Amino acid sequence: MYQRCSQVLKNLPQLVWPELQLSPIRQFFDCLVFVFLLSLLTPASAQNKPTEDPLDAEVRAAFLYAYPYYEFMWLRDQALNKTGTLTSTSLNVMRHQRHLATPEDRWANGPIHDTFYSTAWLDVGQSPVVLSVPDTADRYYVIVFIGADTNSFERIGRRSTGTKARKIAIIGPDWQGAIPAADQVIRAPTRDLYVNMRMLVRDAADMPQVHALQDAIHFKPANSMSGSPSLNAPQRLPKDGDVGQMLHVINESFTRNPPPANEAALLEKYRAVGICGAACRWDDLPPAVQARWRTIVPQMIARLKTALDGSRRDRPRTQGWLPFRLPRNFANNFALRAGSAANSGGIFGLEASEAVYFMGLTDHTDATLGEGRHYRLHLPAGGLPADAFWSVTLYEFQEKGQYLLANPINRYSIGDRTQGLVRNADGSLDIWLQPEAPSDPAQRANWLPSPAVKSFYLNARIYQPRQEVLDPAWAMPAIERLLP
Repeated sequence: MYQRCSQVLKNLPQLVWPELQLSPIRQFFDCLVFVFLLSLLTPASAQNKPTEDPLDAEVRAAFLYAYPYYEFMWLRDQALNKTGTLTSTSLNVMRHQRHLATPEDRWANGPIHDTFYSTAWLDVGQSPVVLSVPDTADRYYVIVFIGADTNSFERIGRRSTGTKARKIAIIGPDWQGAIPAADQVIRAPTRDLYVNMRMLVRDAADMPQVHALQDAIHFKPANSMSGSPSLNAPQRLPKDGDVGQMLHVINESFTRNPPPANEAALLEKYRAVGICGAACRWDDLPPAVQARWRTIVPQMIARLKTALDGSRRDRPRTQGWLPFRLPRNFANNFALRAGSAANSGGIFGLEASEAVYFMGLTDHTDATLGEGRHYRLHLPAGGLPADAFWSVTLYEFQEKGQYLLANPINRYSIGDRTQGLVRNADGSLDIWLQPEAPSDPAQRANWLPSPAVKSFYLNARIYQPRQEVLDPAWAMPAIERLLP
């Protein structure tokens, strides 16, 4: 399999898959992820054709490269310019989730049920911003800083910097002025930034303590005027379904947040199809190019956003599970970056050393999960190998996304903190997945309700995974289908 992946990479243009100095194991894993994402982006009809129209190929490549900038600005617009949503906030102000996710929470696909999310949008173009974090007394948390290209460029928290109180100064890429006093200084690669925090909630009784910690976390611009939403705010705002406006938003974002210098050749290459920054305008494109954009963009977004459809067979899975061991950042892997942006819902994945995710899409017979069928997931003694926490959460496929399933016992996940579980004599754990409560009391104690009609998938999260989980050979146990 490794030789097959290597051959695939050799036959790809370098702009699509650049040569990287990676270990053979890492190259193998990245190859699997890339081939998976490439299949998402290529229509089935095109997969059987030896060549693709050059204009179509250029538009697809430009979209892959630029789409994350649009997704970033769309999320920013939802938070800063829309009211009444869970992400609504002001510039440079942290918005905190105050309750554990329930089936009513639809603000992100697959919301975690183990932590509170907190989010903030920063503009460090006019002034540094100082982040204050309290001592969390060894409670797990991670704060991720994400640039306008959706690359995560810095992380602080229990694993990387510890849990003592600290101040962090975040400065813009071109800032030459005074730097505020802080324990740590972070120079951001872009002026527009997204900040995402996860903080562990042990149980319902633990929530007041977490709320107090959240309230002690805040941002403060060095220049008080920099918090004004009207100060140098983006003028082009996203509009769903408008491809021309998408290109306007992307090009303005390139102007506000210039891509790295080593990507200048790409901007020049994509100028002909309208992606280059301030010098590119949708209205200046020939009608034929505009028509190709209008056709191709909806196709590519639709394929990206159906990545978890278990009926699809164009992704590498192990025992029914699709692993996500994400790199520290996407570097020049633009296919992986676009796929992550399309499916993030604002919750961008963490690098593998922080958290590893496994999406359970099919059972041991390779059939999709759900429609009233019964299953057993057998976990070894000790559960999943985590130094922070682990969980297995069930999400129902619904019309507009994947969400927690409403059920009579209000149980949405099982993990290391779940009370009342009944383990086997050897310490192993059986999780029973079915619509109705099992009749056996021991099974009922370990019941994770599943849909009676619709399909579902499982997300196994392992935070601060142990070394064995980082090895691509490590796999989740198969989901066993039972009778009926």
